Amino acid sequence: MTKQRKPSQYDWKARSLEDWNANTFLAYIGDNTLERYGVEYSPGGSGSKQQRWARERGMLKQAQERYGNAVLKRFIDICWREYRTTKPEQFPYPTWMFMYSYMDRYFPQAQAEVAAESRRKANEINYEELEDWL
Repeated sequence: MTKQRKPSQYDWKARSLEDWNANTFLAYIGDNTLERYGVEYSPGGSGSKQQRWARERGMLKQAQERYGNAVLKRFIDICWREYRTTKPEQFPYPTWMFMYSYMDRYFPQAQAEVAAESRRKANEINYEELEDWL
């Protein structure tokens, strides 16, 4: 019997949302930045590239612990939807640090949407189960 291996931590498409970690979120952000804005993702802020990646990883981990993966992913999606820039040459996309620092007003919306989705799933009727019961 072979042991089934988990997908790579960077493979956000193959991993379930509950299994995501900071690196999975960074891969998600990187892939979507390239798809949405046509440029490769690079973390913002000052310092060396290694320091900026480490800072974003730490901030993601902190947000993940505070809000959970479902809310965090929804928050990122809302930030991309709402992002507007007056300097597209300088800021073509929002970095995670920008989202977390300046777009945090969208966390309550993300929490409310995830909670509503959970309630909706909890109230769904499983007709197959009901048919078996009847």
